[in-house]
Amino acid sequence: MNRIAVITGAASGIGESTAKRLRNAGWTVVGLDLRLDGDGHCDVGDVASVNAAFERIGSRFGYMDALVCSAGTLKIGALAEMAPEDFDLLYRINTRGAWLCARQAIGLMRKSPNRSLFPRIVFVGSISGIRPKIGNGAYAAQKAALHTLTGVMAAELGPEGILVNAVAPGTVDTPMIRAMSDPAKSGRYRPSGTSPLGRVAHPDDVSAVIEFYLNAQANYVTGTVIPVDGGTRAAYVPHSA
Repeated sequence: MNRIAVITGAASGIGESTAKRLRNAGWTVVGLDLRLDGDGHCDVGDVASVNAAFERIGSRFGYMDALVCSAGTLKIGALAEMAPEDFDLLYRINTRGAWLCARQAIGLMRKSPNRSLFPRIVFVGSISGIRPKIGNGAYAAQKAALHTLTGVMAAELGPEGILVNAVAPGTVDTPMIRAMSDPAKSGRYRPSGTSPLGRVAHPDDVSAVIEFYLNAQANYVTGTVIPVDGGTRAAYVPHSA
C-alpha cells in the first residue's frame, strides 16, 4: 500500500534532504513550504494556510502516514534586547506552526489504510532545546517547548497507534545557518559547541535519523528526542583540546 509522507520546510535544508531520502525509499512525498508554489505553498504559522494545505492533501490522497515538521526560522540576540516581533515570529513558526500541522495531520492519519505500520509524526527540534546558549534564548525556549509537545502528544496518541518523536540537531550546514554565520553579512550566529566529531552536521545526517523514526525498526519508539549533534552536548570540549 502506498505510504504518504508530508514534509514542511521541504524547499531546503533538512526538509529537502528528508524529502529526497523518502522518495528514494518508495514513499509518496508531499512537500510544503512558504517558498513553494501551487499545492506545495504553505505558511505553517497561518491557520488558514495550514488548513488549506491539508485539505488539498486530504482531497488528493484521502489519508497520510507520516508528517515531518521541518519548517523553521531563526532569530538570535540577547533576551533583554530582542524585539517582541522577532520573539513572536519564532514561536509562530517553530512551535505553533509545528503544532498546527500535526493537529491537521492527525485526522488524515486516522484514515490511513496502513495503520498496522503505525502513522508517525517527527518534529525537528534542536540541541539548543536541551542545552541552551546565550544569544539564542528565545529559539532555545521554543524548541524546548516543541520537545515537550512531542512527549505529551506521544502519550495522548499512543492508544491510537500514532507515534510521535523528535530529532534535536546541533549546528547543521543549511542555507539559513550559512547566511546567519557569514561575517561579510554581519552574521552573528555561533555553533552550539565543539563537536568531538570535528564537523557540523550535514542535512543528510539528520534526515537519516528521521527515516529511522519512520521505519519498522522504530515501531516501539515514541515520545523520544534523539540528539543529532555529533556529541556536542555530551561533554564540554575546551577550544584548546
